[in-house]
Amino acid sequence: MEKKIYKVNPIIIYPECIIKTDKQDNCFTCDKISECLSPRSMCVRPYKNHKYGCPNFGKLPTCPPNIPCMYDQIFDISDVYAVVTKFYLEEYFNKRRNNRPDLAEGQIRNIRVWQPIAIKENDYAISDFYKENPSKRDYVSTRLLECMGVDVISTMKEVGIEIKFPVEDYAYRVAFVAKVYYDVLEKYGFEIYEENSKLKKGIKTLVKKYY
Repeated sequence: MEKKIYKVNPIIIYPECIIKTDKQDNCFTCDKISECLSPRSMCVRPYKNHKYGCPNFGKLPTCPPNIPCMYDQIFDISDVYAVVTKFYLEEYFNKRRNNRPDLAEGQIRNIRVWQPIAIKENDYAISDFYKENPSKRDYVSTRLLECMGVDVISTMKEVGIEIKFPVEDYAYRVAFVAKVYYDVLEKYGFEIYEENSKLKKGIKTLVKKYY
């Protein structure tokens, strides 16, 4: 696993609908979704086999518009750290080919297989961050960034990380760690859940806190 920590200044883009009305957006009813510059709107952009965008939009508690906008309302953006892990796809695919020669290439490259592994590596890196930075133990991590309006690609580009889509030789996983405004979490009814590699408890709604 390759991991790095960066101090970042999150670039946040509010959807025009929220700026104008100060209400949570509902992208399904917006007639200007194709013009929206906020990363939050990507959830309902068409992609292969999904002409209405992500099927989880509006259904999961961790998806817009259930996640409140914006990141800077929930977290103190004056002290934010990006925990970045790099997952080498071709290296992983080659191992899969050697271990499972019976699998078709589409099965080898199935994103539902490799993505959870890449996410778990990022989880371990977040846990390491807390161990290596005991003064930040009251900070909270989340990968739910774009849905809160964070332009992750532009933010990481500022520190020299080029995130490209579609992914080719490798894929980045990025989590931000920062101090959370607990009164805002309470306002929206969200909770923090505690996690380590063996135990999960609480409700997985918005953010993670590792010990």
